[in-house]
Amino acid sequence: MAYFKKGMLPRGEPFSVNYEKHREQAIMLYDLLYFANDYDTFYKTACWARDRVNEGMFMYSFSIAVFHRDDMQGVMLPPPYEVYPYLFVDHDVIHMAQKYWMKNAGSGEHHSHVIPVNFTLRNQDQLLAYFTSDVNLNAFNTYYRYYYPSWYNTTLYGHNIDRRGEQFYYTYKQIYARYFLERLSNDLPDVYPFYYSKPVKSAYNPNLRYHNGEEMPVRPSNMYVTNFDLYYIADIKNYEKRVEDAIDFGYAFDEHMKPHSLYHDVHGMEYLADMIEGNMDSPNFYFYGSIYHMYHSMIGHIVDPYHKMGLAPSALEHPETVLRDPVFYQLWKRVDHLFQKYKNRLPRYTHDELAFEGVKVENVDVGKLYTYFEQYDMSLDMAVYVNNVDQISNVDVHARQYRLNHKPFTYTVDVTSDKAQDVYVRVFLGPKYDYLGREYNINDRRHYFVELDRFPYKVQAGQTTIQRNSRDSYVVTPDYPSYRTLFRKVEDAYQGRDQFYIDRSQRYCGYPERLLLPRGKKGGQAYTFYVIVTPYVQQDAHDFEPYNYKSFSYCGVGPNRKYPDDKPLGYPFDRPIYGKDFYTPNMYFKDVVIFHKKQEEVNAATTH
Repeated sequence: MAYFKKGMLPRGEPFSVNYEKHREQAIMLYDLLYFANDYDTFYKTACWARDRVNEGMFMYSFSIAVFHRDDMQGVMLPPPYEVYPYLFVDHDVIHMAQKYWMKNAGSGEHHSHVIPVNFTLRNQDQLLAYFTSDVNLNAFNTYYRYYYPSWYNTTLYGHNIDRRGEQFYYTYKQIYARYFLERLSNDLPDVYPFYYSKPVKSAYNPNLRYHNGEEMPVRPSNMYVTNFDLYYIADIKNYEKRVEDAIDFGYAFDEHMKPHSLYHDVHGMEYLADMIEGNMDSPNFYFYGSIYHMYHSMIGHIVDPYHKMGLAPSALEHPETVLRDPVFYQLWKRVDHLFQKYKNRLPRYTHDELAFEGVKVENVDVGKLYTYFEQYDMSLDMAVYVNNVDQISNVDVHARQYRLNHKPFTYTVDVTSDKAQDVYVRVFLGPKYDYLGREYNINDRRHYFVELDRFPYKVQAGQTTIQRNSRDSYVVTPDYPSYRTLFRKVEDAYQGRDQFYIDRSQRYCGYPERLLLPRGKKGGQAYTFYVIVTPYVQQDAHDFEPYNYKSFSYCGVGPNRKYPDDKPLGYPFDRPIYGKDFYTPNMYFKDVVIFHKKQEEVNAATTH
């Protein structure tokens, strides 16, 4: 309250958690909400803050508080692209929505209007706009950062987060791999990592405008990074060197100079990932810094490094927009170099470690794989200004955009076992050829395998046929219910017309089900479908309940739970692969082809 009276970020100003002062104030607001004694206090505090603090800061702190308070579990929030569409939809579309409403507001009647969204192709990177600008993909990243903010202190808030650092690494490793598969579908090569000595070639115009009218900054091509108001470039290089030294030396030192082994401790990967992200579980935040976030600030500030022109935060400085910027993937390539330097020091898996005695995968069959573009209408109601509350029910304006989807598919895995036992099944999709049509070797393409599913199963003695549908995947989550759907359900329950049911299978954070498969090509594109069956060594004391583990591959298992099994994330592709020792009877490689068709063709194929 003392800070509030002194003066916080004014309402109407763009908010970014990457800005130190903004983040400090957002944490204070989160504490006020999170530590409220009971629900009634929380509710009243939220109502007070909603009308007094900065709008973006309120949305950020309030959402994180809802995710982490025990008495808010099961409460569903509207998707972020409907609450604040300014960070998800091009400004010209929002302008047309506002213009349309101004013309029709005086009639007092309900108006429904749809505005088409078109992607303009000006360079190679924009060939992937259907993927990088997908509102559900960006909502997924938003929710992931809400669940695991870097500033989140697990000791202070009393929430233990299992494999927090490793999950950070694996989530963005998977996003990058999925982005890479989409590049192959467009005949594009892999991206080069960011180098200090070379200019940032990728120009980027986000076409976004904040609610106060400020444009999100445009980045011209061929700009060099410079010192900026948060850090000198030399500071960031020093942090990089300290992390590399820790990898080479094999130990990270905490603030009490106590060594933590990166190679002989089961938490070695945790220490490294926490250091690189720079979260509050880092062994020594002040010594190792926060390389991941520093990179984003460095490029995000590149146009106005000392804020002399007062430009608003860039796309790299919001979880809602960071995946839209092609430079994000170049920066991750540089971050991943540090992780791979560490991974390459680990001993490769032996044949005995990979094999599962008495278990063999005899065959894998995969149904037809089709992708297509479909129309999707997203509400812009929250971007339209009304004169009074009575007009809200009359607003019904949507942005219509094309988005990638795939036909649900089924695959079967034939497994033989010498006894009845619990097993764990992992399913991946990876590239077979590079963009020039040359076949990859297994060690090169292991970096680009995307996890499609991971689930336990009870096999019988003899042969067991495991049948699985893509919709059952523990990796993905379906579309988020819209604000209008949530409001209608609550209103119907309140008026006694229906009951409101909590859908425990619905999770905020989850990779979009529609984007499970890359686009492929019209004439078909070859990929590799991979299955491995391993022993199920249960780690969590709770019974395995599907809704508890929905989307956990990309989003973790949440606070105070443990991962269902003991294998590293990304196993067995998380370490270098050389020689024939890698190939064991409990794994199976299957060549598959993904066809990209028109929606009508896919529907016709499904019918026949």
